[in-house]
Amino acid sequence: MKKILSFSLALAALAIAPSANAADLPMRRPLNYVPAQVGVFNWTGMYVGSHLGYGFSDDLDGFAGGFQAGYNWQFSPNIVFGIEADVTGTDMNGTPGGIPAHIDYLGTARARIGYAWDRTMLYGTGGFAFSRAGSLGIHDTDTGWALGGGLEWAYSNAWSLKAEYMYYDLGAGFDASMIRFGFNYRFSCD
Repeated sequence: MKKILSFSLALAALAIAPSANAADLPMRRPLNYVPAQVGVFNWTGMYVGSHLGYGFSDDLDGFAGGFQAGYNWQFSPNIVFGIEADVTGTDMNGTPGGIPAHIDYLGTARARIGYAWDRTMLYGTGGFAFSRAGSLGIHDTDTGWALGGGLEWAYSNAWSLKAEYMYYDLGAGFDASMIRFGFNYRFSCD
């Protein structure tokens, strides 16, 4: 009788042991299983912001500051397309050809295309540019194009910081460059 009882207990222990170990085995996933991307930042949405910078050309230079607004659309996990407009007031002045001159403001309306790694985006931008400049009491508005690029980092769901270089070609031999740093506030933050 003791042998049967010992054999029965050993058999029961073997029957229980595999089911206890089964909890440690990974679960089978369906063939169409796609893991969720938890916490991936989405750049889609409207934003407004401000920037400060320094503008320079062959004969003019000075500090600048202004505002921007835009909208981004994120395609696929990494491609971001957007539009942006900005106006930048400057104190750029100098004496090109010995004549005092200054730039009151520069502005653009541009497209942006970027590559995003979660909360960091590297982008290129280009489009229409305009300026108001003056010399000897005469002010003129010029138009042309702008081209540049930058790096933007979203440090929260609503706020981002950016560093940007912009080149302006406003015709009649006038061109300028600007390095600027700014921030943006996104309205459609998740």
